[in-house]
Amino acid sequence: MSIIDIIKPKKPVMNICMMGPKAVGKTTVLTAVFNETQNSISGTTLNLTAKGDTEAELMDRLHMLHAVFVRKKAITDNSQTIANAGITASSFESRFDFGFGHIGKEPIIDLTIKDFPGEMVVNNQDEVIKFIKDSQCIFVAIDTPHLMERNGEFNDVKNKPEQITELFKKAIKEIESEKLVLFIPLKCEKYFHDGRISEVLDRVEKTYSQLISILEETRKVCCCVTPIQTLGDVDFDTFTFEGNGIKLASDGCPADVKYKYVGKGEYSPYFCSQPLYSMLLFVAAQYKRASSRMNTFDWLRNILWKVFNSDDTLFDEIYKMNRSRITDNPELGYKTLCGAELFDCK
Repeated sequence: MSIIDIIKPKKPVMNICMMGPKAVGKTTVLTAVFNETQNSISGTTLNLTAKGDTEAELMDRLHMLHAVFVRKKAITDNSQTIANAGITASSFESRFDFGFGHIGKEPIIDLTIKDFPGEMVVNNQDEVIKFIKDSQCIFVAIDTPHLMERNGEFNDVKNKPEQITELFKKAIKEIESEKLVLFIPLKCEKYFHDGRISEVLDRVEKTYSQLISILEETRKVCCCVTPIQTLGDVDFDTFTFEGNGIKLASDGCPADVKYKYVGKGEYSPYFCSQPLYSMLLFVAAQYKRASSRMNTFDWLRNILWKVFNSDDTLFDEIYKMNRSRITDNPELGYKTLCGAELFDCK
């Protein structure tokens, strides 16, 4: 290691913790975000670039998603069903690395996203809690059909709300800084198209009411619901029946979930960048509020704040995203559940 490497300022990192059931579409969302933000984020001078293996992996997955719709070209019947639409699930922790900064310049901030599937949330809580402590934002992905269909009969075994609540009960003791927690219903196209997305919002509030109360009591957490149309022209169709009931997999969840093409049958995700806007705006608001009360020693310790402070345009460019961010709009299923004041820049 050279002396230059030793004295060179370390690049700050924004961490995002993702958790939720496997095959819910978390990687599908990251693929859409990467695809949408390669040129510019919401009309700003900022962009997101995938680093190392992340770029190749997301490009491969983008091709996989488009392949879902290539099969549709020869089909005229929009009721044609497809099984388990999306990307093959993983039961292991996944990591995605991005660079964030001004277009055409070296990234100034690293963005690290770790995806913890439901099995790890239950069986490896210490590891998940440690990353929550080090994260600015936590995404809780929710499989919407399992939340909504048959009155949520399979929600507990799929989305595991009780286990996630217990995890946060333990994690709260470790939280020292402000956090943004986003409940993200995925695969919810059907409920948007049927005009029922407000019902999804109501069900999220009811299902996670205990967790929401815990987060509210900390006064350190902003919590929002931000539903996403993961693929666009694919709706949930039905669970597969076997005999007198739903065909179940070994984990107790419905097996062979069926989806159907709708509309033009094209890959057209909606709202996938909303969590990114919220996360960046949340961190920018933290900086703006902190800048008036932190002493010199605090600034020296916080490498992320030093980047904001040394780049006059960074905050202003991030704040342009506010015009594209959806806040409280129940008709779209969006709502701030607690901690709205943490987005305040004053």
